[in-house]
Amino acid sequence: MKAPASAVRAGVRRGFTEFGISLRTPSEASYIGVGVVIVAVVLWLNRGAELAPGVPTGAYVLASVLTIQLVFVSGYGLGTVIVTEREDGTLLRARSLPTGILAYATGATTRTLAELLTTIGLTLVIAAVLLGPSLGLDWADLAVVVGMLIVGIVALTTIGFVIGSVFRNPRSVGGWGFLAVGALAWFSGLIQPLASLPWWSQAIGQATPLYWVGLALRSAFLPDELAMLEISESWRLPLAFAVVSAWAVVGLILAPVLIRRVARRETVAAIEARREAALQRV
Repeated sequence: MKAPASAVRAGVRRGFTEFGISLRTPSEASYIGVGVVIVAVVLWLNRGAELAPGVPTGAYVLASVLTIQLVFVSGYGLGTVIVTEREDGTLLRARSLPTGILAYATGATTRTLAELLTTIGLTLVIAAVLLGPSLGLDWADLAVVVGMLIVGIVALTTIGFVIGSVFRNPRSVGGWGFLAVGALAWFSGLIQPLASLPWWSQAIGQATPLYWVGLALRSAFLPDELAMLEISESWRLPLAFAVVSAWAVVGLILAPVLIRRVARRETVAAIEARREAALQRV
């Protein structure tokens, strides 16, 4: 029991240390800063628009923004970090330690959670300033937001581990991965109501956790009468939590298996071969 516990503690320390370093690194800190500024600009431009009488368009935008932040940081961002650290040998070094993989996974998760809390926290503060009382959140709505964000973080973080295990280099994640995330955002009703899209788009959207996370957040930020814009004209909150929780459970089971499998396959020769291939492309 002592070894796994010490590995978790070491991983948590590593995660917070890496997050602190990223905040002091201009390129990485600007990634968070620019994203938050873009959110502020979008909410500002929509501050006077209404989705319905008395319902600001910014409320719909905020639900979509929070969901997109979840998938970009937990899925796309974490997957990119893992693939990069596979390429530079970090994962191979972690494998050489008795509980290195557990410490590595804990560290990566801790860093991702810290980045998410920072990004989402800043976004909510900006939304509270720009939209103010028009959001109309009560304690029940706040509980839905917090609960779905927690479950969504677990589901999408494990998806990030899967992405990091499947792709072979950061360039493939940055290319195909970015396009895939953008397509999922569209098919998940984060850009426009899913009910307004073709039936096959609705089928794709409802098969992903993004739609259900966004649906639950919209149920908190929007009045009940706007449920008519959704499929089945209902928020379907119990189903939303059930689907996202199922994704989280599957991810928690699958991600460690994939990480260990990838770590076993990592060798010095494989890392050098990937570096040589990257240099030739440059």
